[in-house]
Amino acid sequence: MDRKRHNQTRRQVLAGSASLLGAGIGQSLLSPQRSFAQTGRRAATGQSRYLKYKDKLDRCFSAVLQDVMDGMNVRVQCMDPSLKPLVPGMKAWGEAVTIYLEEVTEVPEKPFQMEMELLDDSLPGQMIVAQCNARGMSAFWGGLLTNAAVGHKLSGVIIDGGARDYQEIVELGFPVFCKGLTPYDSLGRMDGRERDLPVECGGVRVCPGDLIYGDVDGIVVVPQDMVDEVVAKAWEKVKGESTVREELRAGKGVVDTFKKYGIL
Repeated sequence: MDRKRHNQTRRQVLAGSASLLGAGIGQSLLSPQRSFAQTGRRAATGQSRYLKYKDKLDRCFSAVLQDVMDGMNVRVQCMDPSLKPLVPGMKAWGEAVTIYLEEVTEVPEKPFQMEMELLDDSLPGQMIVAQCNARGMSAFWGGLLTNAAVGHKLSGVIIDGGARDYQEIVELGFPVFCKGLTPYDSLGRMDGRERDLPVECGGVRVCPGDLIYGDVDGIVVVPQDMVDEVVAKAWEKVKGESTVREELRAGKGVVDTFKKYGIL
């Protein structure tokens, strides 16, 4: 397909997507007058809505959140285990902001533009989730973006693609979850195409505003309309597990303890 036809087709696809997301043809999905419910974007002021749960979520872990959702019959919310923290001790949770990237074969006119704007618009406590639709692995994330994320007080980044500048990221202590490391820059290999819309990362659908929780066990996505209930139940389970842990360590029988508390 020649470039003119490719661009024409892309405009048609984007127009259709805009209509699905509530924007008329010719309108920007990112126009400031559009509401968060329509676009998934908030004004770049304030902070993540989930920081109110900080005391509880800091003491939770990915498995307990998925356990709670299992009990609510929402059973497939863990990203593929190929997405791992750069170091096992990294743990992060936050409100999802999303970006979709596609493979390119030449350097765009404005490289990194969408990635930079996404960072500048993000709020403290939010977490970037990147879907990388490319055959080869290149680094969506690196040291300089990590410095920017630290400056904006983001909680972490989840990438179903690559990262680089391992040493710098680890020294900054910023949680990065990705498929692997690569020296390849994304410049001329992959570029941002859309943002603030549902993406698929690690095989799980992520919408802007969902709660993301990542640790060494894995990455869990809590749909935003369930967050209040899931966090409340997870907190009760964490407290219950602490009691069970103490009794088991004291030598109580596993069967009897499970009968008593229903937790294992």
